[in-house]
Amino acid sequence: MTEFEFWEKFVKAKGLDPESKFDGVFGFEAQGFFGAERIAALLAGKKRAAFFPYSSYVVDDGLLPVSGENYIILGAGRQPVCVIQSTRVQVVPFGQVTMEMVEAEGEDSSVEEWRQKTREILEDECLAAGIPFSSDTKLVYMEFEVVFRA
Repeated sequence: MTEFEFWEKFVKAKGLDPESKFDGVFGFEAQGFFGAERIAALLAGKKRAAFFPYSSYVVDDGLLPVSGENYIILGAGRQPVCVIQSTRVQVVPFGQVTMEMVEAEGEDSSVEEWRQKTREILEDECLAAGIPFSSDTKLVYMEFEVVFRA
């Protein structure tokens, strides 16, 4: 099923305007992570947030996500598995990420563990964007809820 067919199914099930559009697509299999584990955590309600490099928004189109937007989550083979709706979005420096945020992301057991793992990813992202990495490097933190499942 394509993203567009999945969206049509969502719109019909929720009784939304047939002309409504989804705000984006996310895949959890990028950068060598285990997408199936992330999706299972998402569907079980353990993963309720995600971090994204702020620099990727600046490079792409400069538009940050906002609360209330709907995103299709893709699983293996780029197949849609659910729709999430953003409930809170904020820009936060890497050095100011809290345990509450790490717990909502649902992947690490401490801020230190999260920082160690995430630092490597962000250093690569910053290098690609031509900016230095520091504790002030901005992240987009987004909380969300699953609003529709395949």
